[in-house]
Amino acid sequence: MNQIQYAIETHGLVKNYAKVEALRGIDLNVRCGEMFALLGPNGAGKTTLFSILATLRKPSAGSAQVLGHDVVRERALVRRRMGIVFQEPALEQKLSVRDNLLLMGLFYGLKLKAARERTAAIMENLGLTEIARRPANKLSGGQKRRLELARSMVPNPDILFLDEATLGLDVDARRSFWAQVRQFVRSGRSVFFTTHYMEEADVADRIALIDKGRIIALDTPRELKQRIGGGVIVLATENDAQALAWLADNGYQPEKSERGILLVSKEPASIIPALLTAMPVKVLRAEVHEPSLEDVFLTLTGKTLDGGENLVAKPAFAIGAAP
Repeated sequence: MNQIQYAIETHGLVKNYAKVEALRGIDLNVRCGEMFALLGPNGAGKTTLFSILATLRKPSAGSAQVLGHDVVRERALVRRRMGIVFQEPALEQKLSVRDNLLLMGLFYGLKLKAARERTAAIMENLGLTEIARRPANKLSGGQKRRLELARSMVPNPDILFLDEATLGLDVDARRSFWAQVRQFVRSGRSVFFTTHYMEEADVADRIALIDKGRIIALDTPRELKQRIGGGVIVLATENDAQALAWLADNGYQPEKSERGILLVSKEPASIIPALLTAMPVKVLRAEVHEPSLEDVFLTLTGKTLDGGENLVAKPAFAIGAAP
């Protein structure tokens, strides 16, 4: 097999649905052995890009390669080397854990003996042996997702595609799922996943933020957070509308989110005393936090990851403290 530098390469990738531009020229490289996250709100283009890379849809323009193979012209070659977990479960509900995996092995052309050996190895690796005989419809949400992950690993893939794979799981189940995915990456293989959970994207080596069909930022989680400054002030007031207007009029650049009024500053603690004294409305709460990926997305786009619009427009990555 030829040595390749990138697990995924796209150039000018466009996808149109009638008058809707779902993707607007995506240029993207995902390195081999990398855990890569695509983070954005619903409707941003995450699932469309995912579907093209996983050979489920064709692009309207541009090109995409997975493991050196064109996703349109060499679709069969891509599929042989990938595993996939969808948002919606794709399990055979009446079959046991073992039989779900055994059936998948036979689908991929393994002989019965080889399929049984592969099934046993995967169950052992993912901690499914104790529930091997349990029907899929009797599993918990976390167990079902582990089984979905196990099914995706039956063909011994070189890359995993995960589309909102932990949607609906509790925190502990998500943590367990991602620990198993990280183990897959440590073997030198690649993972491309979509999510709108901020804390989930933090497990990635690099993150691409997508909005309205465009990649608006791409870097490591740490570097993305460092772009917006030293910290974020979160304010709750008796009259947020009046507070927002006053802050904007006095040279600050506030954001409104579900958490309250946000101000980005290089030295947030140093401006709070003067801010609390000068504001014309009573401040009920003032907190300082390290920047999050939510803050990065809000600063770049003026809206939250859940799609809520910001009430005060501002330039990207401006510092929130007045001179």
